[in-house]
Amino acid sequence: MSAASGKSRLKLDMDNRMAWRKVPAGIRIGGAFVALGAVMIVFGVIELFSGGLLQPFAVTPRFLVILLAAAILGGFATVSKYENSSRLQVIALAVAVILVFASRALPNDPIMLIEQFWLSLWAVTAIICGLIIRRSLMPKA
Repeated sequence: MSAASGKSRLKLDMDNRMAWRKVPAGIRIGGAFVALGAVMIVFGVIELFSGGLLQPFAVTPRFLVILLAAAILGGFATVSKYENSSRLQVIALAVAVILVFASRALPNDPIMLIEQFWLSLWAVTAIICGLIIRRSLMPKA
């Protein structure tokens, strides 16, 4: 490379190295599912201790927006150790935080009532799905 092109040889080598170390979309989707499962477990535990065992869980707009924020955060929090945090990741984090704060302005009226065990089952299913998706993208020996 000539000096007139504006790129040094080291910069080109780093660009080539970074191309194969990008986090695949499947890993990000798996991270979103795992984050969804983790948030549902937290909500389930809070409901268990505050409402008691086998009480109905109210699915509210606040709950759904917090799940959306968790999915965004889980999808964009996964990075390679060789990948610098990008502007897109910072924007996604900001959107997730704004969604959590905006959820406080939403009504707390229940959309539907479900049994507590459904929330736990959905959480475990989301975590298993996320781990299966992430595992399917790992290189086979």
